[in-house]
Amino acid sequence: MKKTFITLMCVGFCLLSSFTSKAQKYNIEINLIGSTDSTAYLAHYFDGRIFADDTTQLVNGKGLFAKEKILDEGIYVIYLPSQKYFDLLIGKDQEFSISTDPASFIESSKINGAKESEAFHGFQKFMKSQNEKSKIIQEAYKASKDNPAEKEKYQEAYKQADIDVRAYIQKLNQDYPDGSFVAKFAQLTLSPKIPDFSKEIPESTPDRDQEIKKKSYLYNKDHYFDHVDFADNRFLRTPILKNKLDFFYEKILIQSPDTIVKEATTIIEKSRSNQEFFQYLVQYSLNYAVKSKIMGMDAAFVTLAKKFYLSGEANWADSTLLANIRERVIKLQYNLIGMKAQDLKMETPEGEFVSLHEVEAPFTILYFWEPDCGHCKTATPRLKTEILDKYKQLGVKVFAVCTQNNKEDWEKFIADKDLFDFINCYDPHYQTNFRIYYDVFSTPTMYLLDKDKKIIAKRLDIDTLKTFLDHEFENKTN
Repeated sequence: MKKTFITLMCVGFCLLSSFTSKAQKYNIEINLIGSTDSTAYLAHYFDGRIFADDTTQLVNGKGLFAKEKILDEGIYVIYLPSQKYFDLLIGKDQEFSISTDPASFIESSKINGAKESEAFHGFQKFMKSQNEKSKIIQEAYKASKDNPAEKEKYQEAYKQADIDVRAYIQKLNQDYPDGSFVAKFAQLTLSPKIPDFSKEIPESTPDRDQEIKKKSYLYNKDHYFDHVDFADNRFLRTPILKNKLDFFYEKILIQSPDTIVKEATTIIEKSRSNQEFFQYLVQYSLNYAVKSKIMGMDAAFVTLAKKFYLSGEANWADSTLLANIRERVIKLQYNLIGMKAQDLKMETPEGEFVSLHEVEAPFTILYFWEPDCGHCKTATPRLKTEILDKYKQLGVKVFAVCTQNNKEDWEKFIADKDLFDFINCYDPHYQTNFRIYYDVFSTPTMYLLDKDKKIIAKRLDIDTLKTFLDHEFENKTN
């Protein structure tokens, strides 16, 4: 697996900070048997990436990582330019030695002077052997095909493998209690053990299978982070936390703004006592909302931004970042999915005035465009021929707002493309504030409104608009 060293960067609106520790000392001797590399790097995990902490020149495979400070505890990487690397737990004991063969790191490593690091290496060896056993079991299970007895045997073997892993981790808990990270990290690799709800739900229960699935889902969701101590920033320096957060947000949670905000807030509140973890989780959650391709997830961004950034709680954010977030919130807060669209009273080419809220239609397409925009020249005729001409008998109307005040060009385009079935209007003196209310800073921009002028969908293209209209009319028919 290829790893690269990079500078800590912003993601979306995120401004990650580096975390420092009290000045003491670390001294890690390494002996890479048979290595032809001339340099080795020591790096820590953070946010799914690795960041260099130290480098050493190798002489006959031997080197030394040493500085007059201690390293933040967590999972580290010793990385070679030949792209070989191995993970290493660094705990309280930070003066120790490692001897290993880069051809087989896990099998050959020997650590002296750091009990916790030794225990982590033992856990790595155990998990590698368990993974190999599991692969054999899975392959045998697939090969058993239609033999129920054989399948049951391999299912039991797989369950036993899980029992063995949990027993090993339980033993680590007993051997390394009271603040040791090796047992905490080992537990982090576990998934929630979901109870068999079929034993507690009566056979007579309506939709019993669905009820069992629902209970299993909710248990998994509520217990997914049971082994993460959100007050312990050592979890930030692991290769697993980011993956668990990604899986939880993307695969477990229902992708609705309300759900994302609720679950994100629950997790964030658990980290209140640790500023580093609190900062990371707030940034992660906001970034998730920013990067989401789910329509309407900007509502989660607005809520989280107001709750943690614009409220003053994000004391790590500088004035530039806060200004960017504030500007984005202003542009989004009036046009969220489910909100009633802001009314627009605009002038027609004939000098009369029309109101968006007074348009009577089961669905209104609110369309912002301009005659000299390249994309608009393609999309606007399609909006007439592929959408309005097809759906106007069902009551669909287009409220088409020209965003410029060049009336001559606008009227010529309307005539050339036969757009007289649109409700054509513009705001020559920019009195309606439509750019802020509808986040119109590029064209074309298109919204779909229901009969009450609530926003159903936003920032649509012609093909997606077709899909939405077909879906909405099918629902109304049903």
